[in-house]
Amino acid sequence: VGAPFAGNATCLVAVGDHVARGDAVVRMEAMKMETTITAPVDGRVARIPIADGAAVQPGELLVVVTPG
Repeated sequence: VGAPFAGNATCLVAVGDHVARGDAVVRMEAMKMETTITAPVDGRVARIPIADGAAVQPGELLVVVTPG
């Protein structure tokens, strides 16, 4: 799951968590705007390559979800 825009990202899941398509996985904040990023598939959170509250750029990898 990649960042749709530049901003600060807060992860809402942990490695090993099961997620369903549409579940909230990351909250993004930029310029007083907040949006929730959701899981694109059912699966398990395999990796979280960002630190909580990290500043990220568009397209930067936020969460890796393995289908299944």
